[in-house]
Amino acid sequence: MKKLLSIALALLLCLPLLATAAEAPLAAADGAVITVTGSASVSLKADYARVSVGVSTKADTVEEAARKNNETIAGVIAALKDFGVAEEDIVTSSYSVHAEYDYSSLGGQKLTGYNVTNQLNVIIRDMAHVGATLDQATAAGANNIYNIEFLSTKAPEAQDEAMGYAVRDACRKAELLAGAAGLKLGGVKSISDSNTGWSQTARTYASSLDAAAAKNSILPDDAVVSASVTVVFELVP
Repeated sequence: MKKLLSIALALLLCLPLLATAAEAPLAAADGAVITVTGSASVSLKADYARVSVGVSTKADTVEEAARKNNETIAGVIAALKDFGVAEEDIVTSSYSVHAEYDYSSLGGQKLTGYNVTNQLNVIIRDMAHVGATLDQATAAGANNIYNIEFLSTKAPEAQDEAMGYAVRDACRKAELLAGAAGLKLGGVKSISDSNTGWSQTARTYASSLDAAAAKNSILPDDAVVSASVTVVFELVP
């Protein structure tokens, strides 16, 4: 109730100002400008997926942890290739070695072993069997799978389209704001690309679309391309 009363009071206080504005339209000062941001998005059907697939191994010594990791990651790469992933679509994204300690010991920290992690960046182009491909990787020993992205090879063209829509959105907003102030838009003083990029969404759950997958079923989402522009307009009376 208090919130409604506050809104009503604010509207009452604005009435005299609105009446004055109606009687005497605002005049644009010399050099007056209006700056607006326009944005737009274009959705595309994804035609490939990118996912991080890796192996973490632990052992008492660095040498043993590294040996086990090398053997397992080699098996994962072979399984991915056997399932149709091209060799050039499998690259190493990170490799790490670190010691692990038990800090609960009364005598202080105690070394419990070493962990070696090898992470791959994998491109999957068979969109009908993304889940089944990941099943092959996990069956071969992969125990780190994350960051599934659904992308489109047509994204650059779609981004150009989104940019055009973003400019139109900026013009629409500028016209609304200028009109509300009793002014008109002049020429464009500047225009800049504020923010562009791709956004992806991953959804993992059971689906009949991937009947070949025994454990992981991935339902591909759309790839969304976004664009944002900032436009500065001159204002005229």
